Order: sequence, then structure tokens, then C-alpha cells
Amino acid sequence: MQTVLRYLLMLRHIPRQPQKIDVNTLRERLIEQGIDVSIRTIQRNLIELSEVFPLTTDERGKPYGWSLLPDAPLLPLLAPTQVHRVASAGDKILAGMAQIELRCAPEIRKQLEAYPLNGTQQLNSEDERLLLTAKTELTDELIVWILSYGAKVEVLAPQELRDKVAEQAAAMHQYYQQQ
Repeated sequence: MQTVLRYLLMLRHIPRQPQKIDVNTLRERLIEQGIDVSIRTIQRNLIELSEVFPLTTDERGKPYGWSLLPDAPLLPLLAPTQVHRVASAGDKILAGMAQIELRCAPEIRKQLEAYPLNGTQQLNSEDERLLLTAKTELTDELIVWILSYGAKVEVLAPQELRDKVAEQAAAMHQYYQQQ
């Protein structure tokens, strides 16, 4: 199951051409999400994924960069209900069910509609943004899913979830402040 999760997370972080991501950066992003594998494993996984998905590599300079072909269809995003990793009780960041509210950028509307968080998800227009509401379990997988959207999603409620996402974002920010 860990391999499948790793493949899904890798696909989530690979940008469309002309942007690209190198293996070291991809490894850092996986580590931030709790998956620590070698660079060689990631290289092998990318080659395997490129046999099934429209991935390409730019080998004109080192480090090589990986990207999705520009006309590739949208890949489903990793939803918490699709991730089932083995975790101990102490591994959970949050616990319990709650009504969540997220303010989302309009450019991710199609993805949110095509791959809803769960059956309770509602999307409503709010000025120039979207308001996503849903009743869902508060888990570490939900936080990974929210963080995978970067600045395109803001947690409005519950406060406990907002605080945990902010805490994770602040920890990630620390990595980029170090020189």
C-alpha cells in the first residue's frame, strides 16, 4: 500500500511542461508527507510511472527534470478517502468527524468536482473564490490533501484543523528559510 501512496503523491507533485521537478525536490516533498525513500527508488518509480502516465523527462541539463505533457488530462488528486495507510493511533494528527469549510481558488473547481472529498461535499461560489463544505473525518491524510493544493486552499473551519494546517505550513516554510 505504501508504494501506491508514494506513486499517487509523486504524480501530484509533478508539474505540467514547461515546468519541471527534479528528483531531489520530489524526494523532499515526499519526506514532508512522511514518505522517506532513496533517490534511486524515486528514479525507478518515475520510469515505471512514465510507462503508464504521460510523463516526460528533460535531460538537457542536470539535474534532469520531470513533467507531465502539456496536453495530458487532469490527474485525480489524492483525496483522504483514497488513502489508506497503516498508522498507529499515535500517528494521527487529528481525530473525529467535523464539518469543514475551505476557501478554494476557482482554478481548481474542475478537480474538486471531478474528485470530491466525499459524498457530503458542497461547492458554492463566494465572490471570486469557492467555498467547499463537507462533513469528514479529521485525519493526517486530510491535512496532506489540503496541503497538496498549496495556496489554492485556505481552511476556514474548524479552528483545530486550521491550526494544524498552519502549523504544517509554517514548518515547511522553515525549510525554505534555511540557507
